[in-house]
Parts: sequence; structure tokens; C-alpha cells
Amino acid sequence: MNTIQDSQFKIQNLLTCLLIIGCLAVSSGASAAGLDDLVGRIQKEFSRIKDISGTFSQSSYIKDIEQTQKYSGRFFIKKPSRMMWEYSGPRDEKVIINNTDTWIYRKSLNQVMKMKFTKKAYSQVPIALLESLENIRTDFDISMTRENALQLRPKRKVGMIKTLVLETAPEGFPVKMFTIFDTYGNIIMIELDNIKINSGLDDSLFVFKAPPGAEVFDMGE
Repeated sequence: MNTIQDSQFKIQNLLTCLLIIGCLAVSSGASAAGLDDLVGRIQKEFSRIKDISGTFSQSSYIKDIEQTQKYSGRFFIKKPSRMMWEYSGPRDEKVIINNTDTWIYRKSLNQVMKMKFTKKAYSQVPIALLESLENIRTDFDISMTRENALQLRPKRKVGMIKTLVLETAPEGFPVKMFTIFDTYGNIIMIELDNIKINSGLDDSLFVFKAPPGAEVFDMGE
């Protein structure tokens, strides 16, 4: 290769490298902008929510037994720190959280378990995570895995949660589905539907009274 051809070759390589770097920079900037917009939208939407209700479908893969269990039901959340959700059959449970008090009622056994709710319990009651999304920048390290999907890693220990993936809707309520990966290899997927926001949920919905004859176990004692 003569000197002129060698120079042309080097210039072409340089231009190619600059083009690739430029494309990567634009792509990175676009991804960052997309992430910021999406996170901003989620936080803004959750900041205006006083109460929320809807239905859910849950699929839980339990690694120890290598089985997937599927449930569905309805949920109600009212700020601050009040939640109720009820599974339909075959899982006949009703769960109420009022501040730090939690009641789990198993209808078929007429049994009640009372316990204190802390962030350690998020793995057992994953839908409660919805209440924490108003401040996701504070609680999670965030990356954008694909368009309309965010991967969240807790900055501090949140139960056994390793990673949380949010799939968002382009309009309306921003969260369509979320998937929890825990440290034991279990995977919980929850899809939300029929969402109602600020419908004025009554406080009495989050007050639990044990049914007549129910056996009550107080796990906080």
C-alpha cells in the first residue's frame, strides 16, 4: 500500500470510529432521556394518587419445588400505609395492612394471623410495593432494559428482593405489570387491570374484625 492509500485508509478508519462513537453517544443520550421521562412520569402519577384500586393476576415461580402457582384477586390501597387485597379461589386469603398492623385471614380454616408489617415482609406481600413507587429514585438504582421497562435494584435491603422490573403502559396508570426476582431464585409476576384512582375509598375498608369463632394467632407477641 502506497503512502496516499495508507493515509486514505487511516482517514476512513478514523471517520468510521467517530461515526460509531457519535451513534453510541446519541443512543446513550436518548436512553437516558427516555429513562428520566419515564421515571418522572411514574413519580408524578404516584404523587397525585390518594387511593387506588383494581384487579390483579399473579404468577409465582417457586424455585425450591420448581412449580408455578397462579392467583388472581382485587386490591385497594389508600395513603398512607393502608392496603387490602383479597385472593379469589383456590387461594382463599384476605390481607389487610393498616399502618404497621397486618392481618391475614384464611377463610376456609377461619384462621387469622396478626403481625407487624415491615419492609422485610415485601416478599410475602409484593403488591404492597406499589405504595413505594412515588420515590423510586430514592429507594432504587434504575436502568432501562427496553422501551417502557425499568429495572430497579434496591439501594437498601427490602426483604429478599433482588431486582424489580416494571413494565409501563403508554398512557393512563403507568404500571402495567411488575416482576420480582428474589435472592432465593423465586420469580413473582403481577399484572394489574381495571385500575381506579382517587375514587374515595372509605377508611372502614382497612379495619379488620375477626369473624365469629375465628382462631387468632398474634405473631407479634
